[in-house]
Amino acid sequence: MQVDRQRATRDGRAAPRRDDHAYPRGVNLLLVDPAELSADATCTLGDRRADHLRGVLGATVGSRVRAGVVGGGTGSAELLADDGAAITLRLDITGPASLALPIELVLAIPRPKVLTRVIEAAAAFGVARIELTNAWRVDKSYLRSPRLSPDALAHAARLGAEQGATTHLPAITVHPRLMALLDARWPGPPETKLVAHPGAPPLETALPGGAGRPASPRQIVLAIGPEGGWIEREVETFVARGFHPVSLGAPILRVETAVAAALGQLLLLDRLAGVTAG
Repeated sequence: MQVDRQRATRDGRAAPRRDDHAYPRGVNLLLVDPAELSADATCTLGDRRADHLRGVLGATVGSRVRAGVVGGGTGSAELLADDGAAITLRLDITGPASLALPIELVLAIPRPKVLTRVIEAAAAFGVARIELTNAWRVDKSYLRSPRLSPDALAHAARLGAEQGATTHLPAITVHPRLMALLDARWPGPPETKLVAHPGAPPLETALPGGAGRPASPRQIVLAIGPEGGWIEREVETFVARGFHPVSLGAPILRVETAVAAALGQLLLLDRLAGVTAG
């Protein structure tokens, strides 16, 4: 409150009144599974979500937080009761389900610690699917990491979705062989398939419309390699299946940075296409 009053004094406007029952600061989206909801739209949480509401957001009885149902709509949740062990909330879903970003991410399995961060980032963007695959430069010990377990991947995706405020959770599949994945899925749709490779033409040149005239493709597959990149034989294999080599610019990026940069560029190009079309 003191900070708000100081700001109001500087710019001449009245300080906004803080409603103690409004959305707590820092909340993005509380995600609830459909099976957790009762017929009266209430649910009781006793896991990390309750701990976060109570300990991080400082939510108390009467507080409202942004909430959504996995695979469903968004709205708010009112905290009805908290006995110290579990929190009971009533959801009010007023918005539509989140749309998935029409991008399928093919990702060479990175180091375990990086893997979790990458899954969270990709899920925050709302990508449709994530295909994790082995590759020549992937350390074979990574394939045995517990972070590749279905539960660990699902947990990381959920944290990312909560951060990105989306109710969509991407399907995640692990492939022990890159060639098997490519043979099973491609060639074939979608038309726009991209493989990140340093020194290749800029990403926007591979999109419909070409450089300077970006169009908004309906579906995209984006393949990002491990630290050190795809080897030339792998790039050639991607190209033979209809992928276009692209780069994100001059810098050589770490995997987690490359994923965020590529998805951010694609989102920006999509927005620019909308502005141009308008």
